[in-house]
Parts: sequence; structure tokens; C-alpha cells
Amino acid sequence: MPDDRISLRQLLTLTFAALLSPAIQLLPGSTARQAGVGGWLATLMALPVLLGLCWLLWRLFRGGPDRGGLPNTAQQLLGPALGRVFCLLYFLWGLYLLAANARQVALRFLTISYRNAPMVLFLLALLGATFWLVRKPVRALARAGEVFFLTLAAGLALPLLLGAFQVDTANLLPVWVEDLPAVGSATLPVLGLLGYVVFAPCLGGHVVPEEGSRRKILRWAVGLCLTLTALQVVCLGNFGPGLAGRMDTPFFMMVKGIGFEGTFQRMESVIIALWVLADLALLSLLACACSELAQKGFAIQKRSTAVLPIILAAAAGAIWLFPDAFALDRALGGPVLWGSILFGLGGPLLLFVISLFRKRE
Repeated sequence: MPDDRISLRQLLTLTFAALLSPAIQLLPGSTARQAGVGGWLATLMALPVLLGLCWLLWRLFRGGPDRGGLPNTAQQLLGPALGRVFCLLYFLWGLYLLAANARQVALRFLTISYRNAPMVLFLLALLGATFWLVRKPVRALARAGEVFFLTLAAGLALPLLLGAFQVDTANLLPVWVEDLPAVGSATLPVLGLLGYVVFAPCLGGHVVPEEGSRRKILRWAVGLCLTLTALQVVCLGNFGPGLAGRMDTPFFMMVKGIGFEGTFQRMESVIIALWVLADLALLSLLACACSELAQKGFAIQKRSTAVLPIILAAAAGAIWLFPDAFALDRALGGPVLWGSILFGLGGPLLLFVISLFRKRE
């Protein structure tokens, strides 16, 4: 679509902002429970996998407007029928993630800020804002993603900088060789988090080709892993692995102890409010990717036609599939984790292997 093009930088900034939403919930609690003081190394150990995934996605889904992206590439490599099945599988998985994450964000609002408010109110407000963003052209979402990224970068950098002065190195070191197997197992939740990256190429059909795109993507991968590592280092350094592993959101708990004497002592209120932008970025990326997949899978003429049914289905799924926090925790620790690894890493690898055989023919 000539009037709905975005740059690679815009897509990467939107994806970065989106990943901060599940990262703040997942890290460093899950890695600390599995690897103890070495939990902060889990993201660094996952960096080669992320670099390989980004290189794979770049090789597969480049091609420019109306030709690149996951839906177009899947149909080119698998044919119309199998390509449509592939798109529908990813559509269903994206819809499941959209419902689970919308429910998770609404639950976080209740546990952190508004304990007596109805959860459904926050859920519908989030999905309503997501609908407003996604029904517009993709370029509007990409521009919003740039604003989200810059705001979140400031909101993340300041607490990490101030929290770094309270780090106790005894909570981070020493890490011995015999600790490395536990650190390796702690990369599983990190890989589940990185599995969300596969939804960014669903918007690849709108990206304008440019020089040096591979270098930009790989630098983005390194920057993401370093940011997540810094997040874990500061949180673990402040609380230690035992306490951090028992917290729902260690980052927000750390921010509660940070303030400026004589000005304000409630920085967490500002940071929690800013983190709504990360939540909207994630939900919008998933919803937009689902609309692109639905357009190919159901042969819909206009992408925007699929947005409202997707939002309604996500709202119904969030309410009926995850009726309470226990059902949500079971889903996040099981189907969401392993499904993200399967769809995030296995799907692109399968398409890459098929592309190699197609080239030999």
C-alpha cells in the first residue's frame, strides 16, 4: 500500500516498546527462581539465539511493501492452501496471546494500583484503546510506537540509574561454573519472551527496504538484550534472588524505594502510569499482526475489517479462558511459554529450511 508505508526503525522501536510489557512481568523473577544469583546472565546467554532469529527473520521476510512479511512469505513458500493454513495457525496463536496479555495487564492494574475496581473495566478500556490504534493505518501505529519508545526509555533509564546506586554485588556474584546449567535453564522464559518478536514481521509488508537493514536489526537485538540484562542486574542487586523470585513485579517494587528528597517520594506512580504505553504497544502489535494474518488467511480485502472481530474475540477470550489469576498463571507458565518458543523460533526455522530446498530446485 503506497500510502501506508513505515520504516524499519519505526517497526523496531514499536517492537522494543511492546516487549517491555511482558519483560517487566517476567524478569527477573522467573530467572531468579531458576538460577539464583546467576539469573541476570540468562538474557546474555539467550543473545546468540536472538541474533540468529533476527538474521533468520531478515532473510525470510525482506522484500518491501506488499511483498515481504510473514503472511506473504508463507504463501510464497508453501503455496496458497498451506500458506493460508500457516497464517491461520499464527492468527489463532496471536489471538490467544492477545487475550492472555490483556487479562494479565488488567490484573496488574488491580494488584498494583486499583484493588477495588472491576477488572473488566480495565480490560475493556485497554482493548478499546487498542482498537482505536489498530483500526487506523499502520503508519499511525508506527508513529505512536516511536512516542511510546521514547517515553518508556526515559521512564526506564531513570529508575535503573538511581537503583544502580543501591545494588549489592553479593546478590549478583559469585557465579561458578557449576551454576551455568541452572542459568541455561533460566533462558527458557527469556526465549518465551523473545518469541513475541515473530509478530513484528507480520507488518513487514509495510516496511520500505533500506540499506543496512541487517545491521540495524542485529544492533537492535544487542540493545534489547543489554537493556533486559540491566533491568535484571538492578532488580536482583537490590532485592537478591530469594526476594525477587517471590515478587510479582520486582521492578515496580524497586521503584517504590526511589525518590528525590524534598520533591517527591512516589516515583512508582509515574512509572506505573508510563508503563501503560508498553502495554498498549504490545496489545496493538499483536492485534495488528492478527489483522494482517486474518487478511491473508480469510482472504479479506481490507485489513481494518478484521480489527473489530479480533478485539471482541480477545475480550471474550480474556474473560472466559482466564476466569481467575490461577488459570492465567497456569497458561503463562505452560502454553504461553512453550507456544512462544514453538511459534517464535520453530515457525521461522521451518520456513527457512523450505526456502533452502526451494532454491535447490
